[in-house]
Amino acid sequence: MSRRTLAALVLLAAATPAGAQRLRYVPVSGDEEPSAAPRLAYRQVEGDEAPIAGGAEKARRRKLLQWGLLDRAEYSAQRGGDSYAWDFSALLGGERDRLWLGSVGEGGTWHSPEYLEFAALYSRHVGGSWDLNAGLRYDMRPRPDRAYATLGAQYDDGKAWLGAFAYLSDEGEPSARLAAYYNLKLIGALVLQPSFELDASGEDVPALGLGRGFTYGEAGLRLRYEIREAFAPYVGLSWSRDLGRTGRLTRAEGDDPETRSLLLGIRSAF
Repeated sequence: MSRRTLAALVLLAAATPAGAQRLRYVPVSGDEEPSAAPRLAYRQVEGDEAPIAGGAEKARRRKLLQWGLLDRAEYSAQRGGDSYAWDFSALLGGERDRLWLGSVGEGGTWHSPEYLEFAALYSRHVGGSWDLNAGLRYDMRPRPDRAYATLGAQYDDGKAWLGAFAYLSDEGEPSARLAAYYNLKLIGALVLQPSFELDASGEDVPALGLGRGFTYGEAGLRLRYEIREAFAPYVGLSWSRDLGRTGRLTRAEGDDPETRSLLLGIRSAF
């Protein structure tokens, strides 16, 4: 076989499909190495997620304000004169040891508050939706002012709230309060909130116009539209009455112990 013939056979073999497949097979097998890249990228994503989640958890633990609630900021139209009222509370601290702050007030329109209460309670989360409370309540109005040692318990699951408190004033006068409300979701952003409060005194307190036994009862029904959680206007109805011996003292002073009100207000949670 001549050299020219041999060279022609070599060139022909290189040009055959079998030779072409072997040449193409090398890039394919080489692609297997980069195919590990998705696994490397997946491990990288997992590695990135852990620090983000851990950072969020630390930030949550460091968060001072657990929540704030302006449950009532309202105007009341009633016989004998309109009035205003508010009820604000906030919870600060960690998952178990917290500080509960509250303020309640009411008064006649364009007048200073006739009733003004502040409270600062140590709040211990004991499981589920329950907290135990201990601290101080201070009533700046009516006069004479009073400071109260406070023990209580609160239940709050986001829909229902219940608070039960026992008080002992700086004058040695025992009293108690039970209050609750429930948020009932209706259609869309409409929420109906029934509520009640019942107060009692362990003895007569003539200086504050209180008689022994049940002293005050209130029931309300508020319908709000939650444009957003931080801004929910509402309308409602409220009935309140000085009870028992306290009601008789109120009537003896020439005042009506019972009040019915039409309410207009705003609720804000943050």
